[in-house]
Amino acid sequence: MKNIHSRFTLFFGLFILLLSVACTKDFEEINQNPNFPEQAASELLLPGVLRKMAYNWGNQGWEEGFTVAQYGARLQFTSGDRYNWSPTNNPYFDAYDSMRDIENIIRDTKDNPDGQNYYGVALIIKSWIYSYLTDAYGDVPYLDATKGLSDDNITPSFTPQAEIYEGMLADLKTANGLLTGANNISGDILYGGDVLKWRKFSNSLRLRLLMRISEVDQATATAGMNEITNDLATYPIFEGNADAAVLQWNSDNPQPKYDTRSGSFDEVRLSQTLETRLKELNDRRLVVYAQPTSNSEKGIYSENLDDYVGMPNGLDDAKALSYSPTGNPEESGSNYISRLGVLLTCRACDVENASPTASQTIIMDYAELQFILAEARERNLIAVGETAAYYDNGIRASFSYYLDRITAGGWTEIGNDLQNFDLEGYLEQADVSLGGSPDENLQKIALQKWIGLFYTGFEAWSDWRRTGMPEIVPGADAANGGVVPVRFQYPNEVKSTNQPNYEAAVSRQGPDGLNTKLWWDVD
Repeated sequence: MKNIHSRFTLFFGLFILLLSVACTKDFEEINQNPNFPEQAASELLLPGVLRKMAYNWGNQGWEEGFTVAQYGARLQFTSGDRYNWSPTNNPYFDAYDSMRDIENIIRDTKDNPDGQNYYGVALIIKSWIYSYLTDAYGDVPYLDATKGLSDDNITPSFTPQAEIYEGMLADLKTANGLLTGANNISGDILYGGDVLKWRKFSNSLRLRLLMRISEVDQATATAGMNEITNDLATYPIFEGNADAAVLQWNSDNPQPKYDTRSGSFDEVRLSQTLETRLKELNDRRLVVYAQPTSNSEKGIYSENLDDYVGMPNGLDDAKALSYSPTGNPEESGSNYISRLGVLLTCRACDVENASPTASQTIIMDYAELQFILAEARERNLIAVGETAAYYDNGIRASFSYYLDRITAGGWTEIGNDLQNFDLEGYLEQADVSLGGSPDENLQKIALQKWIGLFYTGFEAWSDWRRTGMPEIVPGADAANGGVVPVRFQYPNEVKSTNQPNYEAAVSRQGPDGLNTKLWWDVD
């Protein structure tokens, strides 16, 4: 009996051992639910990142992007227009939320021969997001930023901005070489899987970043710009508006201002700065960028530019609400100041004319690239092409782009105005055409670039920080010591949850204030 029991115990033990080996051999495969994958495919991650960051970019363009560059002015809740800025979570947290998905794409495709196009696209998007982020705050987590997934590092160090730029420029060059002729990118809501257009964006964005550092590291900027412009077969760039990095919205995902409240839309009005500059040049883009005043009773369009009226930037709440363009107190308030253009109009503001799709979110367009090349040629940073040709191309491209978008929205009268505008005469004006001293030419290039950068994130602010052109005059009630801010403050949550690394960044970069210049800002 004892032997039978022992044999049974031995047999049972062996059975359990074999069973445990069999059960653990394919444990990971057996315990994966095919209906709920542990990681998302690249084609599923890509559209979400593009949509989220383009939406953030558009909203930032509406806020600081409009007011600090003085395209728009605040009629109500004017603290932002007066530089009374608090530490802000945007774009910080949206950027890092998106970077987790981008790093997942990179991790899953970097060593996959069939995934090189996704890897290249991910490097381009990564560079765009980090350029947006670092140009807002300066030093930010970069080298250690996404190691929470792999190394459990939830308190990443901040990387100096010079090193971030070095990394972005290297990634963009790498991306251009990775992208092949095979259009096998799914989930691409920016370029529909067109690999060549992604390469053009990569090299055009690289030129933007090289120009950004051209005052602080001219040797790197010059070498990089010439590498691209001297070999466009290897490094293709935007060749027209059709190549631009613009996100097309749809009725399910409308342009960022379409679903906003009418009160929120009407808080931002045409800036007197934009009004004055465009009227001085008889620039008909004013009929796109703004609407006639309600008092004019002209609806969304008037052929008379006098019906488009702006207000000064930087007034306090009481002065803004009571501002009168004529000085007559009985002609004050919103009825006498222009709304921003019908392209951006919210549905609640004008259900008949608002379009969810006519306005695209411009990440970078052909006009901007041409102005970059015009400046580079005028400063002898590149040796290819002529300054005036690049410059004229930029202006023409801007007018053409807005004619296309107005046509897409079905606003016939505005479209006819742009179509019939004497663009050749505009280009020949003394205040527009080049031919003066290099400084005078650069001022004209900067002005036209500023006009063309309307609603392009806060690119106009970044360009002003680099060049000081065109001039920004703080408003009468400006806070911050009457000084235009040159950076955002880090979010309070970052200070409290990553304090040692935050303090190290502040010690290296300078005080966490609005007036601490970024590494490339040496103007």
